[in-house]
Amino acid sequence: MALLNGFEALGTEAWMAVATKRTDDPRVVSFYESPHVHYTPDHPIRRARLSARRSLDDRIGLEDFNHPYTRHVTELTGRRPDVLLCNNLHGGYFDLRRLPWLSLRMPIVLRLADSWAFTGHCAVPGACERWRTGCGSCPDLAAPPAIKRDASRLNWQRKRWIFARSRISVVSPSRWMLDRVQRSLMAPAIVEARVIPNGVNLTTFGPEGPRAPRTEGTPRLVFAANGGSANPHKDFKTLRAALRRLPGPVELISVGGRSGLEDLGGGIRIRHEPYQPPERLAAIYRSAEAYVHASAEETFCLTAAEALACGTPVLAASAGGLGEVVDHERTGVLVAPGDERALAAAMQRLLDDPRLRSRMSASAAAGRDRFDRDRMVHDIHALCADALDASDGTHPATRPT
Repeated sequence: MALLNGFEALGTEAWMAVATKRTDDPRVVSFYESPHVHYTPDHPIRRARLSARRSLDDRIGLEDFNHPYTRHVTELTGRRPDVLLCNNLHGGYFDLRRLPWLSLRMPIVLRLADSWAFTGHCAVPGACERWRTGCGSCPDLAAPPAIKRDASRLNWQRKRWIFARSRISVVSPSRWMLDRVQRSLMAPAIVEARVIPNGVNLTTFGPEGPRAPRTEGTPRLVFAANGGSANPHKDFKTLRAALRRLPGPVELISVGGRSGLEDLGGGIRIRHEPYQPPERLAAIYRSAEAYVHASAEETFCLTAAEALACGTPVLAASAGGLGEVVDHERTGVLVAPGDERALAAAMQRLLDDPRLRSRMSASAAAGRDRFDRDRMVHDIHALCADALDASDGTHPATRPT
């Protein structure tokens, strides 16, 4: 919604196409329920054929591109958009095979949040670099989005065929991610690429404001992720192992998963909390000595940026785009991925040194403008306008979807 509202504030008519509409906002339109598209009646035979195709693809390990309503994306609002801005195309609603057809009809801007577009199925390949050479012999079929059989090479080849026939502009949140994209099967499709860091609502995430209650005399660390400690991409195992190396008492608040209290012994405990609204999450960040994050691969890491915007130092693995979010030894400390000893040492060092914490906190707060969400919206809007100008040379962007 930030992009939708931001584009309209910049004078651009904007719509959001979604698989399932969960809001009354008239600018949000479902692929399957647009009043401007005359859908063919959902005949039982047609449903059965689609179900059979999906079932067969699932059994042989092919990614699900069976979303026929994608062909109507240009009609959803009653007027064809001038620019199509795409996010997360592996959300179970978009037929990637339509991309070449769409890119012939309008400028396409693809905003990347992960590596799925150029892998044989996974969103986070980690240390595996088979995506560079064609995948196959996949070491982790269960990595989301999971496949049941190893058709990763065929999936990769299908994507290479699609992008070889497409023309797109790419938005990457980090230089690290952009480097990957430019070495991937997507490279022939790219007509323009820019690094535009993800943005944070600086009104909500700032050093001034309420702090979450805490136990007096117990240092606090915080971690946040979709799914909390159960997120398979965040290497919570290393974070937990690093915590065990600390002398107590220390409390870690893990946000985003199931509620519960985990006692690691020696005065070390983990308090698991479910998803929190932004205001509550900001109060938790402000109440902590540091934010900690052990993930071995991050395209950007928005939660680290939120913590820094609140003036909370970040201790993290120097993986992927995180190294561009944290200024090592200035706003936090970066350690090698998977190194529990180094992470524990960084935690202990920060907890033992109030002056270091204060210096890093001040630096983080002073540099928070680089995570400004309004700046992000403005830069993505400018790229959309430039993509349209390059396509016809005359008209400004007016109706991106």
